[in-house]
Amino acid sequence: MTPPSDKLRELVTNIITTVETRGLFVHSTDLEIKYSESSSAKSQVKTMRLPLIVGTCVLNALVPRSAMLLVGGHGGGKTTLAKVLGRMMTGKSLEAIEDGILRGHPQLTEEKMVATLKPGPLMKEGVEVVVWRAFVTGFWKIIDEVNRLTPHAQNILLSLLAEGEVKYYDDVKRCEEYCLYATLNPADAGTFDLGPPFLDRFGIAVPITMPTVSDLELILASRDERLFGYDELWQVPALLTEEDLLKIWNLADKVPVSQEASEYLRALVREFGACIRADKSQSSGLTVETGLCDGCHFNTAKSVCNKVIIPLSVRAAKDLHRYAKAVAWLVGAQEVSTEIVKSIAPLVFWHRTRFVRDETERSPYYGNIYAFTEHLVELASARFAQRAPAVTIIEDLKQGKESNQALEDLKEMAKSDLLVRLDYAEYAKELKKSRYSKMVQNLEKGIRSRDVEGLTKIHEELIRETDFPNRSMLLKQVSDALHKLTLTQFELTFEQWQDIWTTIGVQYPKLTPILKETLEPPKRKVLRVDGLTLVIYVTGDSPDSSVFLEISGGSEAVRLKEVLNSQLVT
Repeated sequence: MTPPSDKLRELVTNIITTVETRGLFVHSTDLEIKYSESSSAKSQVKTMRLPLIVGTCVLNALVPRSAMLLVGGHGGGKTTLAKVLGRMMTGKSLEAIEDGILRGHPQLTEEKMVATLKPGPLMKEGVEVVVWRAFVTGFWKIIDEVNRLTPHAQNILLSLLAEGEVKYYDDVKRCEEYCLYATLNPADAGTFDLGPPFLDRFGIAVPITMPTVSDLELILASRDERLFGYDELWQVPALLTEEDLLKIWNLADKVPVSQEASEYLRALVREFGACIRADKSQSSGLTVETGLCDGCHFNTAKSVCNKVIIPLSVRAAKDLHRYAKAVAWLVGAQEVSTEIVKSIAPLVFWHRTRFVRDETERSPYYGNIYAFTEHLVELASARFAQRAPAVTIIEDLKQGKESNQALEDLKEMAKSDLLVRLDYAEYAKELKKSRYSKMVQNLEKGIRSRDVEGLTKIHEELIRETDFPNRSMLLKQVSDALHKLTLTQFELTFEQWQDIWTTIGVQYPKLTPILKETLEPPKRKVLRVDGLTLVIYVTGDSPDSSVFLEISGGSEAVRLKEVLNSQLVT
């Protein structure tokens, strides 16, 4: 029997194929993804090619509360592509998807964008009854020409992207689950500036260039949609539902990230912001373009730091982490590898930073920001490969393996590596403290013996001792160990969940109000008490709708697991 994950993956792949083969969107540029189907060192590396534009748009729908930019000139099919994918990935009609499109315009008011008041109750009784627009209430959100939104309209949208809610008068609308697509035409004469904080809210962006001669041949050979429209049963079929997407979000989130890929991801983001002289996020006067790098030892052609003006945010790292997991799930990889992170990084980075103009406008880029970002990712990747000995030293120190030579080796490496000098060398000094080594040994002993009580005591000790060396990392290691040792995953139906939640509520009365909220799906909740973490994901309210429940933490997690197992067996 085919696992549910494989069936959903096949449907997502069919969507990409359908868009291409039925002439819905044609573009010959590909996104190459290298991956291994297993985590074994001997596993063969495979390559999967996705159409760059369609593949990225589909990928965006596999990430929860995602927002994407489609950047290109007019007439490139950006909005049409977002519409047909909305039909195929949610099951809604094209007409329903069209009703939820927000058209960017300088005269777009809050009433046209967000909500309005019912005139009857307002005039007769003075009661403000808010009627939310389809753009706000819909799952599949499209903004056409986001660059034509005024700063005020951008702020309204920023509230949605940042907080997942919009406000109108005294009413607040939560938008907990959605996929958002925004088209952007940078050459439009009516364009308003989009600031870095606003652009940073879009997790991924894809450049849409003009089609080639062969692309145009396929486009012109397809049936004229102006004459015939779209056949929603064959040409634009409904292959997934909103509930299916919620399941995929949960499945993709469970894909592990390899240790090397995690190190690479963090180093990659850091390369786009590190500076030996100043914190670029705080510097308001001197910049890379105005002399910050003059005379600097690291100001070389192979450096990344001297080409980046606006550093990447923490949000960029989180988005890269999310989209890399979605890619791994889509291609069927057992874990996120460095190759997967590298393949998706330019799409996550290029729109949210600013580079030195002289660098981007010279040959061979001529203003192609996306291609220049790919180049910088290559430079950062080469530097990461050279940094391997430093990474090994840090990993040994993390495990409590003291080495008198370690600090000297790192000091030597720091002469030619900015990240080693800024981050690794100072970090190593903390890791060499004797208190740290002893704690690591106790931690390793607890993990080997699967001693949940002992690990819980270590966690409590670290909570108390705020000055402990490398405390944050140790707390994470203890929490991760307790999570793995006590993790139990239940896949229930909504009908079962209606009984199970009351059992949990009886055991932990303080959680009851939040547990009740899960009865109005879709809902995702993380609940915590001492020694227990619950992750609840309710995809729908039909009796057979999937509910994913994770229990972990400590001794309380073990106890609740036994209670629920007993109830499910009976």
